[in-house]
Parts: sequence; C-alpha cells; structure tokens
Amino acid sequence: MAQLLTVRNRTNAPLGGMWNGRQYVIPLGDSKFTEAQAEAFKRQNPIMGSGDPREFDTGMTGRMAYKLGIVEYNDPCDPVDVDPNAIERWDRSKMTGAKPTEVVAGANGLFSVRDIVSNPFSPDTNFTKA
Repeated sequence: MAQLLTVRNRTNAPLGGMWNGRQYVIPLGDSKFTEAQAEAFKRQNPIMGSGDPREFDTGMTGRMAYKLGIVEYNDPCDPVDVDPNAIERWDRSKMTGAKPTEVVAGANGLFSVRDIVSNPFSPDTNFTKA
C-alpha cells in the first residue's frame, strides 16, 4: 500500500495540482497524499523568482523554494509570501549580467491569460454574432 505523506500548503490560498490527468485542490494547512502525488504537487508549485541558477546540487534546475512542504521530508513548512508579479522560476538578481524580465504582448493572434481582460468563452457570447 502506498505511504501517505503530510503536505502543508505554505500560502494563504488553495493551490492546484495535477496527478494522472486529474486536477486536485490542495487546501490551506495540512493534507494527506500518496508519496508520488505529494512530490508531484510540490514540484508543480514552485515559488516563482526563487530559483538560484548558481546552485546545481539538486540537478540541472538549481535550488528552488516551493509553496508546498512535505512534513515527513523536513521540508520548509513555514508560511511564505508569494510575489504575484513574478513570472519565471529564476531569481534574476543572482544572475551575472541578466536583464530584467519583460512581458511582451503577442503579435501573432495568440495571447496569454495575462492579456485577456474578460473571459472570451463566457456562456452569454458566441464566436460570431448575427
């Protein structure tokens, strides 16, 4: 039988995770998940802007901080404040000669969620109107 681990949500809002094609909501506080799910949910919820490109002791991605902690692994489980404007994993202040991140609107007809003010697929609209 799979071992259940305690996953602690370190933020002040519920988080999401995907496992085996199913979406999960990780509520505030502690939750129990299988070991595989807990590790996957943790990796899926990094604190953007916390990656250190100078430290490669944990693999090719450097050291990261996460919004979730696994209690049994002695992960950091103290509350964290998350910068909602951070859009990439790396902390550019630790990179030599790195330019600041700039969000550029697409010119090819494809747009990110950040570019869309309202929901274009709301139920009261159609793709074409008569």
